[in-house]
Amino acid sequence: MKKILVLAVASVAIVAFTGCASSAQKAAQAGFETVTTAASELEEVKRDMELNDIPCGIGIGTSSDEMVARSQSSDEGRVALATAVKTQVTRYKEQYAKNVGDEAQKIWEEKANEYTDQELVGATVYKTITQFNEAESKYKVYTLVTLNPELVSKALMAAAKEQEEFMLRAQSADMQERLEKAAAAYKEKFSK
Repeated sequence: MKKILVLAVASVAIVAFTGCASSAQKAAQAGFETVTTAASELEEVKRDMELNDIPCGIGIGTSSDEMVARSQSSDEGRVALATAVKTQVTRYKEQYAKNVGDEAQKIWEEKANEYTDQELVGATVYKTITQFNEAESKYKVYTLVTLNPELVSKALMAAAKEQEEFMLRAQSADMQERLEKAAAAYKEKFSK
């Protein structure tokens, strides 16, 4: 009886352990292995930048012509960067516009996005990884594009000037400190 009880407990433990296995463990059991790719390498850098409020985006381009692949990759990176900046503007709006009316918030957000779109011209390619497939004679280019947070700050202030209530909040010490920290982190990354 004791053996049956021990066997039953062991069976339950095995089932529970198997049920709690991570998706990576399950994939490994099915013959998959975890690999580091160019995209995952750039995503690590991107994650670090985002923690410092530095807007960035990753693009991928493929072509038999390296320059075409680079161009596609950087263009796609700029599109991802524009999306990241819009998300950042929304986040700032939510944090610093708690007491402003809905219409003023909407107008400010639209203006901030309009101004930041203009600043995207100043986007910089931070890192590029180029791969070549000899069998297909094709290049695959991964690009991390970033934007100096000072340009985002400039755009936010320009939009805030058009909305007096937002101007007061945008000039708050907390928001200014956050934007200055982002600019310092950006300068540190580019001065290496």
